[in-house]
Amino acid sequence: MEKGAQLGVIILAAGKASRMGEPKALLSYNGHSFLLNTYNLAQSVHPTGIVTVLGHYFDQMSAHCNTHKIPFVLNETYENGMSSSIQCGLSYLLSHFPQINMVLILLADQPKINEEHISALLHKVRSSKYLMVCTSYSATYGVPAVFKKEYFHELLELKGEKGAKNLIEKGVLNHENTVLCEDGRIDVDTPEDYKKLHAEKEISK
Repeated sequence: MEKGAQLGVIILAAGKASRMGEPKALLSYNGHSFLLNTYNLAQSVHPTGIVTVLGHYFDQMSAHCNTHKIPFVLNETYENGMSSSIQCGLSYLLSHFPQINMVLILLADQPKINEEHISALLHKVRSSKYLMVCTSYSATYGVPAVFKKEYFHELLELKGEKGAKNLIEKGVLNHENTVLCEDGRIDVDTPEDYKKLHAEKEISK
């Protein structure tokens, strides 16, 4: 492990979920909400600090966070896209945990991401020269991803709906700083996606 490594975690849960029609992060999976599962996943890797970025469904989501003692912050400019939520989350972490020197970005709607994958990402970034390690799936790259402090300035300058996607794609080095996880492609955007998720769970029993 990299000496003195201090990890912060940002959980993104600020979107409108317009195709779902309700807050995706509050959907149930394995007996808990997507958000609580994601928070427990974040805790499992023992970070210095965690923050969940809320936006559109703030009242419902903040009540859920308070119930489960999940730290959160409101992104008042969430309509500007995922980039603004990353900025909001990282600004919060740097303000409250200035010792962090790497940040893990998670989505609350990737229910099949597990601790083994997150641990693999962190091991690769901590045991190598790479400044960023991301997830590869379905011939693309994305989050979960870990960024060292050398990326903090660029993360704070992000703009638009794509979040860190462009930054990730620009930073990939011949697949070397990626960890494969095909389950990363499974996000839940529609009621049909949610039904499929549960149907697959039943088949796998």
